[in-house]
Amino acid sequence: MPITLVDRARAQLRSFFSEGPWTVEDDGGLSGLVGPGTGWTEEELAPGIRLSYGWRSSTFRVDVAAEPVADTSAVGAPGTAPVDRPRPDELDVPEPTSPPQHRTLGDTFEELVLVEAVRDPAEVRFVTGPGVSGRAGRFTRDDQGSSAAVAALFREFGDIEVVRVEMGSVTIALADPDRWPELLLDVFDAVTSVFVPPRVAHTDRQHERAVAEIGSLDVSNPRDLARLLDATSSPDAAFRALAVARLELVDPALVVKPWTRALDDSSRAVRRAALRAMSHAARPDLRLLYERALSDKDACVRYYALRGLAHIGVGRAEQTVDRHHNDDDLRVRYAARAALAGRIPR
Repeated sequence: MPITLVDRARAQLRSFFSEGPWTVEDDGGLSGLVGPGTGWTEEELAPGIRLSYGWRSSTFRVDVAAEPVADTSAVGAPGTAPVDRPRPDELDVPEPTSPPQHRTLGDTFEELVLVEAVRDPAEVRFVTGPGVSGRAGRFTRDDQGSSAAVAALFREFGDIEVVRVEMGSVTIALADPDRWPELLLDVFDAVTSVFVPPRVAHTDRQHERAVAEIGSLDVSNPRDLARLLDATSSPDAAFRALAVARLELVDPALVVKPWTRALDDSSRAVRRAALRAMSHAARPDLRLLYERALSDKDACVRYYALRGLAHIGVGRAEQTVDRHHNDDDLRVRYAARAALAGRIPR
């Protein structure tokens, strides 16, 4: 490192090995001084004491693990028997688990099919791309043509009045436009299933690397949690996105700062992951973050912000939420209506 930073780094290390407090912010400060690099080293300083240092998730960190040395003073003493104590990793301590999350309209933002509103409120256009299967044309319940895909839609949804298949899109019209908020997710899945041919999945190497390094970390383990919190400021967006998503079950005092930072992230994936986790957490102390995210340029982020507010009550944000009645994205509009009506958006 530059010679001008050596004294500051030494002071940080003295603080690390002192009896004073060492915070996540201190971890970040030391990492910033050392800079980027690669490699990880472990050394045993004494029996049961192991020092580790190097780069994890592209950030430098120092770690010390201390294991209690077994007390053998009572072994062999007359009239005594060794006590078989379980190791810490053998204790049956329940780990925090995330409640099962049902599929919502928020998941459709990650799909290849796009959802578009048209002038007629009874119609929704699903942009499937040039590979849409099925014969083009306008079909009604009385004239379904010969397409098995069109027939499947009419068979599954009694509310559908018209199906219009065009090059790269499928437009659905319902008899009652007010039914769209309830049916949009199911119709989306059905259109994707019957009209969109299977596509080769794109391999995201950065995401795979992030999952390999931090995907299995346990938030109930202080050392693992520290690594996850470090990863929220990683230079790699894939690490940041995965890390902020894993903080849903963490102590609220620890997650507000990284989640706040994530709202300004240049990566849409990071902002989406943070708001999705925040909406699942559904905590009143996150109200300011939900309200702030309502102005995000990404519709998925706005959707999850509304979902978070719906869980805790719109409250003082009623006027802001009401403005999203005319949001550019149909799913955000439906989420705003549900939130104002005191319902959780689908």
